[in-house]
Amino acid sequence: MIPDFLHKIRPGSTEKRHPDPLYAEQVRLLYENAPLAYLATLINGAILGYVQLAFIPLGVVLAWYGCLLSVTALRVLVTWRYGKVKRGADEARFWNIAYSIGAALAGIVWGAAGWVLFPPDSIAHQVFVAFVLAGMVAGGVTVLAPRMEACLAFLLPALLPLAVQYLTLRMPLQTAMGVMTLIFLVVMSLSAWNFHRVIRTSLHLRFDKQELEAEVTRRQRAEEQLFQEKDRLQTTVSSIGEGVALIDADGRIEYINPAAEQLFGQRCEHVLHRPPNEVFECFDDQGERIATALEDSLHSATPQRRQYALYGKDTAKYIVEELATPLLDRLGKLVGAVSVFRDVTEVQKFTEQLIHAADHDVLTGLPNRNLLTDRTKQAIARAHRKHESFALLFVDLDQFKAVNDTMGHACGDALLVDVAKRLTDCVREEDMVARLGGDEFVVLLDGPTHRRHVEAVANKILRTLREPFQLGAGSATISGSVGCSLYPDDGRDVESLLGRADAAMYRAKQMGRNQKA
Repeated sequence: MIPDFLHKIRPGSTEKRHPDPLYAEQVRLLYENAPLAYLATLINGAILGYVQLAFIPLGVVLAWYGCLLSVTALRVLVTWRYGKVKRGADEARFWNIAYSIGAALAGIVWGAAGWVLFPPDSIAHQVFVAFVLAGMVAGGVTVLAPRMEACLAFLLPALLPLAVQYLTLRMPLQTAMGVMTLIFLVVMSLSAWNFHRVIRTSLHLRFDKQELEAEVTRRQRAEEQLFQEKDRLQTTVSSIGEGVALIDADGRIEYINPAAEQLFGQRCEHVLHRPPNEVFECFDDQGERIATALEDSLHSATPQRRQYALYGKDTAKYIVEELATPLLDRLGKLVGAVSVFRDVTEVQKFTEQLIHAADHDVLTGLPNRNLLTDRTKQAIARAHRKHESFALLFVDLDQFKAVNDTMGHACGDALLVDVAKRLTDCVREEDMVARLGGDEFVVLLDGPTHRRHVEAVANKILRTLREPFQLGAGSATISGSVGCSLYPDDGRDVESLLGRADAAMYRAKQMGRNQKA
């Protein structure tokens, strides 16, 4: 039975409306990613409850999991309803609020696990609770990042109770865990914000592209009338910023405008009555010479659109987007074709930079956690298939805060860039060095890898980090602590391997720093 309130949902009746399509698309992404998140919630909740039965009464575990089931079922019903109703951009606010409430309820239930499933007598089971909550929060960031209010509605109630629980125990280890939980909450919030901005930028680019296509379509309609008055055509197209070329029924150039002259490095009088393939040197992604859309539009008598690389007279490479349209006379006879050329070189570079920024650290240029996770998953799949091993090294700098405090953040940034270069020089070309944030780095030693090789690389890293760093007019000396994990001995998934390497790194710090573990 579907609850009555779901039948009564009338999103259009909300007082405040958001007709912004970007807002609506963000909400749609929330619901699109929801089913997998719900499944992961139930599975992880069941695993947590089962493991904690060793210290927590069965009734408490069942009550908590029952709450989790109830909240998840409610969210599933809301998601189902969202998929069924006819919705528009002006109803997105209602659905965003509904989703955020569900996320908040889920966060409260998971946060309750930090109290009711938190055994005071078992540090291992306490850590397991923290591990599961951290995993849920990390996974939630990718699902909820399209809307920050939904993301924070889940993150805060999910982690704050655990942090309070640790801090109230007033023991050194638990206090440290509480502080680390708060730090993790802040890091996850910042990661969610960065991911949110990347998503917004990507959506902006998508909508900008749609607007561009609409603009090109409008120009196409205008160009279909330009053959009626050639003088007017030349006056009009000479004033626009995009390149325009016109060919006759025999496929020979009749006209190019000043923008096209500049783009192709050819004067109009020098290209008249010549076929386009003698004037425009166009190449596809594989470097093969191709025909222009202008020629294909004339041969097929249909509009053609194409993007390719073009080399101007100055040998500079341009990425050009071309939209070609056949020209018909009053009787429908093909009399030629016209093309609009748009230089999208800078747009493509900007897009590539955005794609690169989504997977790389801005400061050092190293891969970030997202790319590290993907590469580690690939390494796991390959190692599993070939029955090989590989390793992760978790590297944390010692005395980095002192450099920041005494020499300034600019020197601290320069040190991190130098550290990134040194770590990269310590490994093979097929290995990966990633920066997780702050002064934390992870080295993926792609397989096959043995423990002696891991130890050799770790020792090499420790040695190179001890060498002085030249920072402007001054210098600094630091060290590092390295934690190692080996697949499959220390874990069979990304989270386990990173967790073991992180834990080993902290052991190295406890042994006096400048150590490996």
